[in-house]
Amino acid sequence: MTLVFPLRMCPSMTLVGNPHLLRKAALAAFFGALLWVSGCQSVEETFYFEGEAQATTFHITVYGDARIEASDIQRWLAEYNHVASPWDSTSLISALNGRAVVAPDHPYLCEMLKIGRELHRMTDGALDPTLAPVIEAWGFGVGPATLRPGDTLALEALMEHVGDTSWFSMAKACTGKSVMKIYLERAGMQLNFMSFSQGHSVDVVLDSLKARGATAAFVEIGGEVRTFGQKPDGSPFRVGIEQPREAKSEELLETVELQERALATSGNYRNYKTDPATGAHFGHTLDARTGWPAQTDVLSATMIGPTCALADGMATAAMAMGLERTQTWLSAHPEWDAVLIYGSEEEGLQVWSTLK
Repeated sequence: MTLVFPLRMCPSMTLVGNPHLLRKAALAAFFGALLWVSGCQSVEETFYFEGEAQATTFHITVYGDARIEASDIQRWLAEYNHVASPWDSTSLISALNGRAVVAPDHPYLCEMLKIGRELHRMTDGALDPTLAPVIEAWGFGVGPATLRPGDTLALEALMEHVGDTSWFSMAKACTGKSVMKIYLERAGMQLNFMSFSQGHSVDVVLDSLKARGATAAFVEIGGEVRTFGQKPDGSPFRVGIEQPREAKSEELLETVELQERALATSGNYRNYKTDPATGAHFGHTLDARTGWPAQTDVLSATMIGPTCALADGMATAAMAMGLERTQTWLSAHPEWDAVLIYGSEEEGLQVWSTLK
């Protein structure tokens, strides 16, 4: 159960020390709260929202007289999860993958289908939602791993529908109207949109804030970020990129100014499995051509683009494509930026960036 308590701080109030930490400590100690809010009356109001969702945390700053409540954030994220979460057995994506005929009366499912199709096109298949059964078998989905390194025959069977583009027509036709029915035609085919769904949820929240009248906003969920508008003081939004290490660190490798753009990062340095036979690590990024964990020279890929869903998907794809192929892609898409980290802690980390 999540308890929600609004907390408004105005310029006349003074807190000694770090007010963010004091607010957090007070609420957590007294209520065990997962979400708190603060806002200040000024020429243009500012509201801060922090909490937990999607097994991670979120931080949202909203400027303007938008009248956003904590319950609004919760509702938007809950609605999104009910459509997109594979961990929710009643979600629309779970129903679609369970061979049900789905009435996509919520636009999010159609958006996911169209984004998945577009990312498949953009990456020439390096990001492929039909990898769903393989992702699940490696243990990077909902359940435990059923596949081990060396299970070649089992992997070949799972790869039967990977690369099948028959679902493209469904994505193209999907409108989000309840009168339409969609389903996966091929038995055994499933779709996995986790490579970009968290970024998509950032877009959903940001678009909802715009619709409520916000003049500017910073939305971050699980490290995926999108901004719009300009802060009242004219200063840019800034996002720090962490060192790619297994243990979380406050040490930043680079700081990025983000204005009317989205940023997402992917890496294998925390999300990986260990082969019990050899002790070797293999990352969660899979090669869509083979189904095996991608042999990549990129430790961390940060992509900066127009929407967070596309940035999230492209960050995952960059991990699979590797340094050289991603650099080639970026040279053909100058509207995108990236920070790619490669090398090793033992030999030294190298940074390749399009940012000035």
